[in-house]
Amino acid sequence: MKKLIVAAAALLISVSSFAQFGIIAGLTSSKTDFKSALADYKNITLYHVGVTYKMSLGNLIAIQPSLIYNVKGTKVEEAITGGTSPFIEGQWKTGYLELPVQVQVGFGLGSLARIYGFAEPFIGLAISNTKQYQGNTIQKTWDNISNKFEYGVGLGLGVELFSHLQVSARYFWNLGNVYDFSWAAMTSAPNGKCNGITASVAYIF
Repeated sequence: MKKLIVAAAALLISVSSFAQFGIIAGLTSSKTDFKSALADYKNITLYHVGVTYKMSLGNLIAIQPSLIYNVKGTKVEEAITGGTSPFIEGQWKTGYLELPVQVQVGFGLGSLARIYGFAEPFIGLAISNTKQYQGNTIQKTWDNISNKFEYGVGLGLGVELFSHLQVSARYFWNLGNVYDFSWAAMTSAPNGKCNGITASVAYIF
């Protein structure tokens, strides 16, 4: 038992000696994959910002959890016949407090760079949501949100320069339902998921 405690303490000291705190920010481009028949949809590019903490486990593997504010959303346009407008248009922007955890596997190019791939499971909680309909003022509402809690996974690639600057990109899948709404009985989007791409820059100290 004493040897086990000593080994665990040595591992913690070893990991902490290779741990780096940092800040992270970037762009989030997400689309909502509506399962019902929507005529058209377009991405809106949004953003994420937060803090990150990298723990190196040797030269090849690192674990990097982050705590970020990630804004996701979509823009939907649907052609209609009759009425005063040729289409109906809406935008949704939902801000999540997210906890993604990257598991990185890579290789170094001397002291200049490290190239890595990663898997990134995440959980999140929606803390803000706004919608805009037909160009009207954005309203704060929760009536189009199926569930405030989200979870999913991302896969991506990154490069770390000089052991401090990280540039990465990932594709993420929301595995739970996010949006659930209808427009005046003309169309509906139940069980909507929010998948997309993020590009991030992180500086770790």
